[in-house]
Amino acid sequence: MQKRSLVSFTMTKACSIEAKRTIKNALENLMRTINSKEISSAAKTSVRGFTQPRKITLQDVILFYTFRHCETTNKDITSYFSKTEKPKVSKQAMFKALNKTNPNVFPLLIHEFAENFYETQEYTTLDGWIVLASDGTKMDLPPSEELKESFGGPLNHKITERSKLKKAQANCSILVDVLNHVVLDAAVKPYDVSELPMLYEHLNNCRELLKDKKVMLICDRYYASAELFLYCKIHGYRLLVRSKSYVYKHQISKIERDGKIQLVIDQAWRRRLKREECRNYAVTDPLLDLRVVKNHYEYTLTERVEHTEPLNVKAIYLTTLTPEEFKTDEIISLYHVRRWDAETAYFDLKSHLEAERFNSGKYNIVVNELYGKILCYSICGLIYNKVNEIVLEKRTESVSSGNKYDYIPNMKYLCDTVRLEHKFLYYLADIQTWSEEMEQYLTSMINICSKNTVPVRPGRHYKRWERWMSTIPNVKFRIDGRRNPTIQKCFKGGGYITADH
Repeated sequence: MQKRSLVSFTMTKACSIEAKRTIKNALENLMRTINSKEISSAAKTSVRGFTQPRKITLQDVILFYTFRHCETTNKDITSYFSKTEKPKVSKQAMFKALNKTNPNVFPLLIHEFAENFYETQEYTTLDGWIVLASDGTKMDLPPSEELKESFGGPLNHKITERSKLKKAQANCSILVDVLNHVVLDAAVKPYDVSELPMLYEHLNNCRELLKDKKVMLICDRYYASAELFLYCKIHGYRLLVRSKSYVYKHQISKIERDGKIQLVIDQAWRRRLKREECRNYAVTDPLLDLRVVKNHYEYTLTERVEHTEPLNVKAIYLTTLTPEEFKTDEIISLYHVRRWDAETAYFDLKSHLEAERFNSGKYNIVVNELYGKILCYSICGLIYNKVNEIVLEKRTESVSSGNKYDYIPNMKYLCDTVRLEHKFLYYLADIQTWSEEMEQYLTSMINICSKNTVPVRPGRHYKRWERWMSTIPNVKFRIDGRRNPTIQKCFKGGGYITADH
């Protein structure tokens, strides 16, 4: 017994040493990228931007955007400059530096971070496949006139102009590696921009990054289009989407459980395709073979009542993955388990990283604040992966000891550690000088985070629509989605009820 414990301790220690080196190398690459000429040029909004020696450097601005965590700008300024041990600047000077930063610099940083990750790190795959997921979400923005004009919001018969909106909303989309928790590409667009064009933009930006790699893309029902299947076929990607009930219903009705359908992209269909490369490909090869997987399952809502009737759900999945690569049950599990990680990423951004907390109504500042949180998520995701490796090493003993659930690292605790800890930002700002100290700190942080875990309780389902509540939830930064959907007031019986729109 002691021998097995000693072996486990040795493996965990070795894993921790390897993890700290991996994280430190990734952070060093990030800091080199931030201080490169390419990033300096992309960050300029004017010819003289960030060219002269100043108290506030471009590195300060980017790190400030990425790791801010306080309720006000004054607190963020005090926190940042005390951690980096640099002279504090005024709020006016900080806002001037923040506003002159081009928002195009952060998508470049996010992409470079992902590129360095795949080039230098050992990343997790699913039988050799890189599993990507894409989804969009609405971000509530401050109610400034500049943001209303730039982003817009939901219009109706009463609110017919952007100037009448109470607040602006942006449509945010990310392409995330769900196994490695790294964002490959991100976009912040106006409210009325569709999610599908943003996905094409993600894939175009990552074309060189994903070249010669086995790539699998998982999307929800909105993305089930023949054009996307053609695009993925052209570039060698595999696609898995959940289909709506009326899509290709005549062909799908002939499939019992798992089968194939063949679509013919004729001339009328080609005229509806928006991408020229898809139209040209459909001319030479008009046949599109898709695999159809049908699923029927029941689940009982987890509520504070003794008994609820089970809900019946019929689901249809379209994919280009073959039965030899993934069986029927594996396709179903792949969609529901891995695609949900994209939803979890937005929950981490909105709740743990407080992406919808803004301290300005300026366009440049707001967009950079959103992108900064996405970059912070990738950094936290890198650390999460290495901490999870240590947790997995301990899981064998946990199962044998009779634990009811599996455990994973606590992402909330990890995000707070990265953003709030004094030493992390202090060493990161001058990582070349404090290289050894950074290694020691990362070792301690990884060990502590590996002890802060949360259980995975499978099979839990909570009612989403028409769920009554006595009061409005007062937890900030949890605005929409499955956990906190839109609510409406009940005028007759009192209280509030969730609604889908």
